[in-house]
Amino acid sequence: MVDIDYQSLLSSYQRKVTELINQNIVYEAKLNAQSNVIEELTKKINQLESSRSKKKTEILSDSF
Repeated sequence: MVDIDYQSLLSSYQRKVTELINQNIVYEAKLNAQSNVIEELTKKINQLESSRSKKKTEILSDSF
């Protein structure tokens, strides 16, 4: 290969690396957003479960 071929190959390689890095950044941002959603939903589930168990306890104590 001549120097021009190496330059072309290097240029293509650098372009592809840049594309993959950008794609990785986008995926990391999406992953972080989804992780935040999961955390919020988990908190809501825990709140609902605790309020449900409180109501269940109240119902049982009222029946006696």
